[in-house]
Amino acid sequence: MARGDGSYHREDLRSELLAAARQFVSDHGHEGLSVRKLAQIVGVSAGAPYHHFPDRRSLLLAVALEGYDEMNALGKRASDTAVPGRDQLFAMSHSFLVFAARHSRLFELMYESELTRPKVDPMIGIAQRKGFEILHEGVVTTLGADTQADVGVRVATLWSTIYGFALLRDRHMMAPHDEISEPRSERTADAIIWHAISNI
Repeated sequence: MARGDGSYHREDLRSELLAAARQFVSDHGHEGLSVRKLAQIVGVSAGAPYHHFPDRRSLLLAVALEGYDEMNALGKRASDTAVPGRDQLFAMSHSFLVFAARHSRLFELMYESELTRPKVDPMIGIAQRKGFEILHEGVVTTLGADTQADVGVRVATLWSTIYGFALLRDRHMMAPHDEISEPRSERTADAIIWHAISNI
């Protein structure tokens, strides 16, 4: 918080602003967040956040990138601690769906916002590729492939399944059958992951 002379440690303020922005996104979504609004939440002058985030987009980008770092780290950790083989693919896919469910509004900012439409921000693209590389490595190590094209098809199939499920679940668009009527059913998510892994 503020020092006695009213000044702020630069890094302290940036961290505080970023934490407050992420909390706002978690509670309300990203659309209502502005630099001015963030200044009010943290309790600093309207101009103070601009030393760290020159505009709203840079603020949203920082929040999203923090989310990608956390999500990719969770996927890598899940893969590294799982039994080698298909369990590794399951573990990293499961960690992605858990993250998407627990941080649904952050997930929307990361994948379904002005940061990705109409064109993916270059920094977001880099963060997404890191996650893709983790998944790609898992597919190659676990399943192998005759050609690079075969690897691409297998990775795309698994990614389409887990990302598609995460998106449909978040939007409550799952078909209303008994087995998938609960939009955040972990049992359903796990079954879908295993089905995808078994068929790629």
